[in-house]
Amino acid sequence: MSRPAVSFVTGVAVLAAVVTGGQLLGGPAPRTRPVAHLVPVVGAVAVCPDVKQIKDVLATRVSVGSAPRPEGAPTPADQGEVVSQPLSGSAEPAVVPLSGPGSVVPGLNNQVQGDALVVTASGAVAAGLEVEQVARGESGPQRGLAGLRCEAPRTESWFVGGATTVGRDTTVVLSNPDDTPAVVNISVITGSGSVDERPGLGLTVPPHGRISYALDLIAPDRSALAVHVVAERGRVASAVKFTSTDGRTGAGADWVPQALPPATHVVVPGLPAVDGGQRFLQVSNWGQDDTTVSLRVTTRNAQFVPSGMAAVLVKAMSSTTVRMDQAMGPDPATVEITSDGAPVVAGGRAVDVQPDSAITEVSFAGSAVPLAGPAVLTDLVIDRPTESGLILTALGEDAIVEVRPIPVLGFGGALPAAKRVPVIGGRSYVLPLSRFLKPGATGRLAIEVRTVAGSGPVYATRYLRAHGARGPLSTLLVLQGADQEVPLMRVGRDPLAGQ
Repeated sequence: MSRPAVSFVTGVAVLAAVVTGGQLLGGPAPRTRPVAHLVPVVGAVAVCPDVKQIKDVLATRVSVGSAPRPEGAPTPADQGEVVSQPLSGSAEPAVVPLSGPGSVVPGLNNQVQGDALVVTASGAVAAGLEVEQVARGESGPQRGLAGLRCEAPRTESWFVGGATTVGRDTTVVLSNPDDTPAVVNISVITGSGSVDERPGLGLTVPPHGRISYALDLIAPDRSALAVHVVAERGRVASAVKFTSTDGRTGAGADWVPQALPPATHVVVPGLPAVDGGQRFLQVSNWGQDDTTVSLRVTTRNAQFVPSGMAAVLVKAMSSTTVRMDQAMGPDPATVEITSDGAPVVAGGRAVDVQPDSAITEVSFAGSAVPLAGPAVLTDLVIDRPTESGLILTALGEDAIVEVRPIPVLGFGGALPAAKRVPVIGGRSYVLPLSRFLKPGATGRLAIEVRTVAGSGPVYATRYLRAHGARGPLSTLLVLQGADQEVPLMRVGRDPLAGQ
């Protein structure tokens, strides 16, 4: 059975040898340090870890898009191609009818049931590839909205969030899209310290296969989990799924997003407003020494260090959880974490409720960097019980963000006009995305989000929330501009080589 190639090249360039002419008296020619230059991305792959449909219980949707090319960039003659296929190869590769950069195609998962989905792009559409998976569960432990950005396979991933206490399950899903086996180690630290990680070492993920590994095998009855996945051989696309129940009732489900590697300054953007709910920040220290962190909050009206949060102890090989409701007030907020010692990883969690139900829902926020280029949101369903909000934060300088609707296959008509959103430095701002449609209208949108020239840095998060029959349904997604260019080192010839 044929498969799309998933080992991919991110840039193509001709490598020229730089020859240094002349010699100094009594010595060789001076050596010149090679300089990196940027080349276009011409190949990309993303893996959606778990696509399934269960009648009246769970529905999963997958959408793919490609960010518009940078302003002034030449339009390539060949737009490239996007192909999707189940990880297991149980169906033939399908060409995704993406018209080119700056467009979106929904409904990729029609032929996928209980499998991962591999999306491979080549040519111009690979630069800025975005793939998103959102599952809506109506009952049982899967009840809730669970969304994530489908990621490329890699050799190392970090996650912050999850628990294995009574009624809570956290599972690592490892997908291997390559033709050779991968060998993976899973390490975990918790709110009560490190655990015996031996059960999670040396896991084999077969070619074009995946495994689900329940973290109660490593860390039973623990909370505030932080997970480190390392591929000792090969590479895998890693994902972490959290589900919770209260008796027989689902109490929230979501994917825990990938976090940035440990650092002494970490930003967790876009913790949403949850009226009557709860919001938490988790900071995890993988180092061998205790550290103290300071938390700074940026809301709609202020930027400040909350009382009691100027020096929060995070013990070595342990996680600390801080409840943020009182500090954040009724507004969405972004949290900065600064460590005075060991590098840390961090993430957020929001527990949502709605007035007519005691049933809860959970959504996880990951750490992020500011937008470095155009980012695409491929899944924006807007109807009366559903709202998508874009949470924007400028930590320092003032910023201006342009939000522009882009075409979605199967949804015709004129696109709404773009909106420019000013974000004051040291403030957060929420843009309800229903404003792109007439009041009361319903529809499907996809948008491009970018900062305008001269703008300060901006963090962006999409908060998707629905009013469900049994309780709220919500999920968070941090926007990340996909790479459109990558650095490639120039090669210099050493005049001493061969002597």
